[in-house]
Amino acid sequence: MSNDNNWMLLTTLAGVLTLFVIFCLIPMAKKIDLVDKPGGRKKHLGDIPLIGGISIFLVLGSFAVFTGYFSNDWKWVLGVASILIIIGLIDDLWDIRPLYKLGAQTIAAILMIFSTGEYIHTIAYLPDGVSVNISQVGYLITLLAVVGLINAFNMMDGIDGLAAMQAILSIVFTIASIHIFGSKFSGGNFIILLLGALIGFLVANLSLLPKIKVFLGDAGSTMLGFFIAWMLISYTQTPNKQGLPPSLALWVVAIPVADTLALSVRRISLRRSPFRPDRKHLHHICLRLGLSPLQALAIICTLSIISYLIGISTYVLFGEITSIILFFVMISLYYKLIKNIWRISSFFRRLIY
Repeated sequence: MSNDNNWMLLTTLAGVLTLFVIFCLIPMAKKIDLVDKPGGRKKHLGDIPLIGGISIFLVLGSFAVFTGYFSNDWKWVLGVASILIIIGLIDDLWDIRPLYKLGAQTIAAILMIFSTGEYIHTIAYLPDGVSVNISQVGYLITLLAVVGLINAFNMMDGIDGLAAMQAILSIVFTIASIHIFGSKFSGGNFIILLLGALIGFLVANLSLLPKIKVFLGDAGSTMLGFFIAWMLISYTQTPNKQGLPPSLALWVVAIPVADTLALSVRRISLRRSPFRPDRKHLHHICLRLGLSPLQALAIICTLSIISYLIGISTYVLFGEITSIILFFVMISLYYKLIKNIWRISSFFRRLIY
């Protein structure tokens, strides 16, 4: 069987198993009140089980225990992710202080750095092939990147399908980049199974089957951010530039990172905690502009695709350093846009009406 056929089979199997686990866990979630109740910032109807992330974790864990599909590093990733699952479950059930969650995320990132030996040590490759290394500073950068991406996916999980679709696009962009630049996508069973499990979750999350509706929960959204962070670290820090170009890792997750950075800076400038929830995220803005959740999902995913295409085009035409500079210019422009979005929308409304 070819790799393509094998990956297709694994993706399908993971999706079906995830749906099966979701179906089995729904009664238990309702019994122990592991549900998201409407009210306040939450506009959904009825109590929705928060078991999407747990179901994905259980499916991946089953493959880790009963098959030889995962390398030791990815087994470590899955094992350490259990910390985030446990803390996320506690938060979903009883709510815990952001500082405790941040502490658990930091511990998870540190455990991964020292258990796998992987961290961000190369941030770019120059045209002559020389790598730009940041040495020991890379440990701190890795810690900030992992914790930041965990929270980025958690904050993006505000409308149906958004966090899962951002994770799916991140996986697709990563695989595409590796193939485009002539490298073989190796050691990818974990990523392929995660992709399938996410598709299975989306079927339930978007209510594509009757009478089945679940959310990721904090356990799931933080787990996804952790998985995507280590996927990007693993494939960008491969020796001899055989994986994903480091600058493209930024563009793979451009929208979640831009939204989180912009909102965090804005909250800090207003002397608020960057972890204090509000309705200022991009998906909230889309909804307040009159879009439906599905329309908002489509627009944000389209923006992610456009951002990635801009990033990869810049990398090909002008090189890695220019691609990195443009990314941070984009972050700055995004912040200005979000900060003045209502003035801009009012201006266009006056033009139209």
